[in-house]
Amino acid sequence: MSDVRDITKIDVLALENENANGKRFIVATEKAQKFQEIAQHIKSNGYDKVSKRLAPNFLLNFIRNFDREARSMKAFIGKAYDGDVSSTLKTFYWKPISLEKLFLDTVKSIESFA
Repeated sequence: MSDVRDITKIDVLALENENANGKRFIVATEKAQKFQEIAQHIKSNGYDKVSKRLAPNFLLNFIRNFDREARSMKAFIGKAYDGDVSSTLKTFYWKPISLEKLFLDTVKSIESFA
C-alpha cells in the first residue's frame, strides 16, 4: 500500500540524488494490509458505517465470470505481497506517512466529494 504523497516525495528526491541514478525504489508499506485491518483503523476513528466483513472467495470467483475487472483480481485472492523497502529507506532517509494518517486522510478526501 502506498500514499501518493510518499511516491511523489521519493520521485523528487530520486531526481535530486545521484545515488538513485538507474535504480528502482519501492515506495510502499513494509507489511501488506488486510482490508479488515484497514476497516478497523477507520472504524476505531469514529467511522461506524465501515464494514469489516470480507466477501467469501467463492463469491469473488463467481463474480469474475461476469466482470472483467474482477477476473483480473483472481491471482490476488487470498494472497499478501510484501515489498523490501530497505533501499528506499536507506537511500532517502525516508519515513513513510503512517497508515493511520493515510487511511484517515483518504476517508476525509472521499467525504469531501459526497
